Amino acid sequence: MSKLWVWWMGLGVWVIVSVCVHLFYIKRIRLSEEPVLPPVHIIDGNQLRIQLRGNLFQQAGSELKSIGNRSANSRSGNIRSGLDTLADYLKANPRRWLTVIGYYTPAEGKQTLISNLGVLRATSVQQYLVSAGVPEEQIKVWGEASNALLFVQDSTNALSFAFQSITIDANWLARHQKYVDLFHPLQLYFQTGSTAYIHTPDNEQFAREAIAYLRNHKRDRLVITGHTDSVGTEVRNLQLSRLRARVIQDSLVKQGADKRWLQLVAQGDKSPIAPNALPEGREANRRVTLLVERR
Repeated sequence: MSKLWVWWMGLGVWVIVSVCVHLFYIKRIRLSEEPVLPPVHIIDGNQLRIQLRGNLFQQAGSELKSIGNRSANSRSGNIRSGLDTLADYLKANPRRWLTVIGYYTPAEGKQTLISNLGVLRATSVQQYLVSAGVPEEQIKVWGEASNALLFVQDSTNALSFAFQSITIDANWLARHQKYVDLFHPLQLYFQTGSTAYIHTPDNEQFAREAIAYLRNHKRDRLVITGHTDSVGTEVRNLQLSRLRARVIQDSLVKQGADKRWLQLVAQGDKSPIAPNALPEGREANRRVTLLVERR
């Protein structure tokens, strides 16, 4: 009986050892779960909800770690990440302004001798989104020190995201008015009641190329059409639109245009391109349209 008991005891020990070897060596199962960084949430009301994985940066590092088979510097591959979804959202909603905040610990700053590592981390996200076709000006970056930043296996999430609406005003409209060619209308925008238009590289390029073109095509005309919003009397708006067109004419003449090449038209508030009932519509209607007409 005693020998049988010893035999059963030996068998029990063998089973226990076998199970432990299988679990902790072969399967590499540990006694406690490895801690995982919480995901980074990207939320814009009810319109957008994205989660990015937690391990986005190495400790004291500013390069965005590979996402699927992509990285911040390479967008080749077939696996889409949450940042690709974010890029699609921003392109579909150009009036939403994204602020990316990068975090870092004071200790990291001492390790890297970079005064604001968080800005570099936020900028790496900005570069990824810009490479996906998001306008750079739609993304703002910020960096903040944080003692609460978590690290797991030398990795951190170190990001947060915030959205706000872009205010559509004359400056915004002027920056987004792009020069195509002389035969596509180009809008020059004005502040309320002003006759001074907002200069941009695109409308300055239009002026240079129009003058060069008309110098060799004297039969054609550059039509300068002044407009206003609906605020004020009809007579006053007609006068203001004519004055705005004349200011553009004088500017072109100073740059070398012959006055005979230029045709002035005053429309007042008769040809709006946006609803005057809305503030941003009135911003869009305060304009002068430039267009070369062939004859």
